[in-house]
Amino acid sequence: MKRALVFALVTTGAFALVALTTACQGDTTVNTAPTDLSGVTVAGHGEVEAPPDTGFFDVGVQVTASTIEEARNRAAQSADAVIKSLKGNGIDQKDIKTSNFSIQPQYDYSKQNSQPTIIGYIVTNSVEAKVRKLDSFSKVIDGAVAAGGNDARVQNIRFGIEDNEKLLEQAREAAMKDARKKAEQLAKLGGVTLGQPVTISETQVNRPPQAAFAAAVGTKDAAFETPIQPGTGSVVVEISVRWALK
Repeated sequence: MKRALVFALVTTGAFALVALTTACQGDTTVNTAPTDLSGVTVAGHGEVEAPPDTGFFDVGVQVTASTIEEARNRAAQSADAVIKSLKGNGIDQKDIKTSNFSIQPQYDYSKQNSQPTIIGYIVTNSVEAKVRKLDSFSKVIDGAVAAGGNDARVQNIRFGIEDNEKLLEQAREAAMKDARKKAEQLAKLGGVTLGQPVTISETQVNRPPQAAFAAAVGTKDAAFETPIQPGTGSVVVEISVRWALK
């Protein structure tokens, strides 16, 4: 009767052995897989700052009324005016999407020792707008606020860098230089010579700037545009590189 014995021998050195032995034939097959983890592994950081090229903000309306129908109708009318204003100020249809729609009851808790009673309803309808021309950002916001009137709400202003390919290349170069500098220093301190890179892994991070603004919510005849400061964003590349040693 034929019997087969499979065993694995894992060494702490540079390889692993897997042997298959067939008792009746006496043949042995050995497969080797390199597991050499020697070398030096370091992290590299590269960061390139640049002004943002795209802006986003959430704008919408919030209406309170005694009935759902009245609140919804008023909110729909005001939200439609906000969207028309966005389009009129150069925001494309594809860059406008609904971010929130909710209907919530409004309760009266003033009566003690009794259950709260519904006295009205709050309807919120908001969209996210993407602004590709940042020099028109203030105009777009002010127009939307004026269209929404006292029902208008603005929040979550943020900026980003969409055209970032060249910035990523620069950040990648900086990260690799940073990693090599560290590896060469470690090799020198260890009395060895740095070889070729064996493995390289990368992580990309976009750091958007924090916007500073003061919105004149609900004013239709504002004397000044809402000041918006896009700030400076950055593109970050983090890498991990393992070098062989000579």
